[in-house]
Amino acid sequence: MKKTLLTIDVEEFDLPREYGVDITDEQMYNVSKEGLFNIVNLLKRYSIKATFFVTANFAMKYPRLLINLDKDGHEIASHGYSHSSMDQSFNQIKNSKSELERIIKRKIMGYRAPRFNMSDFKELSDMGFNYDSSIHPTFIPGRYNNLSKPRNPYKIGDILEIPPSVLPFIRLPIFWLAFKNFPRFYQNIFTEANFLSSEYLMLVFHSWEFADLKDIKIPGFIKKKHGSEMTKLLEEYIAGYKEKYPFDTIFNWINGEKLLD
Repeated sequence: MKKTLLTIDVEEFDLPREYGVDITDEQMYNVSKEGLFNIVNLLKRYSIKATFFVTANFAMKYPRLLINLDKDGHEIASHGYSHSSMDQSFNQIKNSKSELERIIKRKIMGYRAPRFNMSDFKELSDMGFNYDSSIHPTFIPGRYNNLSKPRNPYKIGDILEIPPSVLPFIRLPIFWLAFKNFPRFYQNIFTEANFLSSEYLMLVFHSWEFADLKDIKIPGFIKKKHGSEMTKLLEEYIAGYKEKYPFDTIFNWINGEKLLD
């Protein structure tokens, strides 16, 4: 069955610092926590399960939130140790996995590198990960150019790569910036076009997008549609597609499709 894979990156909200904006450590965590509460409440209303890629820093600060996500049936995956670290070393990734497993008492199967910045996939297999979702097969100026990468699942050694969704040929994405800046009908066109040549649709958001950002000075194309407006936008999408393309976690979908065999 064709599935929608809703993924949420849960991290310390360090993005303002990239633009020279002062934000305290406490503010970084509070913004992400506020947004997480909003997205979790939305998912509960629609009985939706999602995959949460969580940094070890956030998990250790709010372990009870992580435990509750796991108890509610969501998948917890690793998003590295610290989102602010540009270089994710072997030890950082390994320790992030260990901390998450210590908190939820369950094996962590998936990884997504902060800012999709990943290079050595052999290490992931050695650490016991089953899948990765760090290669976004599109072009984001100043970030990455993965236009030549496959847009459907493929193996890198022993690791199964599950890319965020992009349209075939033109490689337009449907990640968080598209929801914020593209007209509403784009989401519908993208969804239907994507499923013509793919068995899944992966959406990528951050918990902080669902928090109130009005007092934080970040670029307009990032700040556009935040808090309750962003929550409503995602709710309308979920309500429109939950029956046609049911939502599930990445790991459940992988097992259902037997992609790890």
